[in-house]
Amino acid sequence: MQNLATPLKIGTLVKIRNSGYGRGRIVEYRGPLGPHGARVYRVRVRAKPRPAYIEVREDQLEIPSR
Repeated sequence: MQNLATPLKIGTLVKIRNSGYGRGRIVEYRGPLGPHGARVYRVRVRAKPRPAYIEVREDQLEIPSR
């Protein structure tokens, strides 16, 4: 379970729920821009030929177990 009092750190590996992507890395904390002040992050995921950058709300992210 995540501590919702503090934002996730840049560089954290995450998985985007209900997406076809594997793990990604948080590259930017965008701030409380979502509905009702939800935190938004920019995540870099592997895609060919270049990496893709996706902005997602914190509740759409999970930290994968090792």
